[in-house]
Amino acid sequence: MYPNYCVCLKINMNLKSQLKELIADLYWVSETDETWEIISLDKELTSERIAKLSGKNPVTTQDFEQFFRHAIKEENWHDEQEKIEVQRYQSLVQLFKKNLENLTVYKAGKIEVDIFVTGKQETGEWIALKTMSVET
Repeated sequence: MYPNYCVCLKINMNLKSQLKELIADLYWVSETDETWEIISLDKELTSERIAKLSGKNPVTTQDFEQFFRHAIKEENWHDEQEKIEVQRYQSLVQLFKKNLENLTVYKAGKIEVDIFVTGKQETGEWIALKTMSVET
């Protein structure tokens, strides 16, 4: 069982450590459930870099908040585990919004879609979370 992630983001942890904790055993639900991984980048991802990195086209972008809208919304039919996952996604979104700018979601591919959630830290380092979604 996970603690209440909406309340317990640790202030003394660096961003990557906090992200690592939040995405541990957290799945992006589509026709398959996929885990997240952290990618550190030396420069901003662009559609061209995403296409090269993933080997997939087309590459599209999506609004950050629009992308997470269903993941952060608790429904009355959710069981306890689903409520915990919603809390974890709410914390993940808050962490991104608080610590990163230029938030962008890139999607590469048509059916097996690679997803990159990217943002820039104050230090200038870019960071991304990557997962995959099956969209038929």
